[in-house]
Amino acid sequence: MRWILAGKNTAASRALALLAERGDEVWAIGTAGDNGRDGWQRSFRGTARRLGLRFDQPRQINAPAFVERLAEYDADRLISIQYDQILRESLFGAVGFPCLNLHFSLLPRHRGVHPVAWAILSGDAEAGVTLHHMVPDIDAGHVIDQRRVAIDPGGTARELYDALSTACFELFRGSLPFSTALLDRRVPQDPALASYHRAGDLDFDRRRADWSRPAADLHAWLRAMIFPPFQYPETGCGGERMRIERVAPKLGTAPNGAEPGRIVARVEQGIEVAAGDGAIVIEALARAGDATLGAESTLADVAVGDRLH
Repeated sequence: MRWILAGKNTAASRALALLAERGDEVWAIGTAGDNGRDGWQRSFRGTARRLGLRFDQPRQINAPAFVERLAEYDADRLISIQYDQILRESLFGAVGFPCLNLHFSLLPRHRGVHPVAWAILSGDAEAGVTLHHMVPDIDAGHVIDQRRVAIDPGGTARELYDALSTACFELFRGSLPFSTALLDRRVPQDPALASYHRAGDLDFDRRRADWSRPAADLHAWLRAMIFPPFQYPETGCGGERMRIERVAPKLGTAPNGAEPGRIVARVEQGIEVAAGDGAIVIEALARAGDATLGAESTLADVAVGDRLH
């Protein structure tokens, strides 16, 4: 078969390698920011180069000249896995073959950007990956299949992302060769159940914990912000800036009237910190910017009665 695979990161790289292993012909379309070097994720560009596959990084995939090239390639299928450009209706109409997307949510929930963080922030019990037909509206096409992943009550956004990356590849592998019979499984999304998130709806630059928030809301926000190596939620104590690396699955308790941010107890898992109601149990804490200092010694440096802010 002949494929166009547009994507980035490990899930797309694993899918690309699998197609090459099958002996299929693949044109890999990468994102502008992929420099070809593996890091916390496998480089899609680097994978394509190692496999000797055709590779492009168009600045505008919907540009008429590039769309014409895509159409001339006469692929059997176009698959998008975390590709960062929105494919437009003009492209769908020009290429004439099925265009499919693997989205990291259980559509119709959490269309758009940052679906992993939003699943945690929304208190969802499970997340997942959806294979769907691409249409002009973002992540709104008919659903073909899904894989579900339970959300750990104490799990972080990074841990959920890794689990969804694995589920994405498993769904891709299980869908091969994306037969006509499979693609005919068109389950319309229910607009009444849909949610959509734009890039500005969640500001990852605002990482300071607000201890006055209700404990359940704050707990979800902390977990959604923990995504090493890029970001951690932060707090301050005694003039030092600290990063919160892990919280316990269950909320703690705090005395009535406890000041938000006050460390009210030391427990087996770590420290209990009062929130707007109840408490958060911090299991791992480190000084921000200090990659060498372990969380255990930092927890030992704070005491019951200290206030985080």
